[in-house]
Amino acid sequence: MAKIERDTRLSTVLKPLLQASTQDDDELDRSVGLVAEMLAAMDVLILDRSGQVMSGVTDDLAVLGALNTYSRDLVRKGQLGDALVVMEAMERVSSLERPDRTRRPRPPR
Repeated sequence: MAKIERDTRLSTVLKPLLQASTQDDDELDRSVGLVAEMLAAMDVLILDRSGQVMSGVTDDLAVLGALNTYSRDLVRKGQLGDALVVMEAMERVSSLERPDRTRRPRPPR
């Protein structure tokens, strides 16, 4: 994998996931893994609601956390259409069938 700079924009990191085919769960699954690797390469930390670093975070949870952050940023900027696309991606990732699934963040309502 190419080196990822720490100041890489979140939109760039999430691009493979947001461009994954809506009809292909295998492509979505590969995109989740790729995005999770990029987040790890950037030393991104996932925090719980109290602001504490979470340990043992799955790829899905890391990606959902990044998508959640990005969608909230888009809403703050007034880019509601783009935020909706990101929230739909969150729903798709949340719906992937995985044996190790635990409670996942959902898009803001």
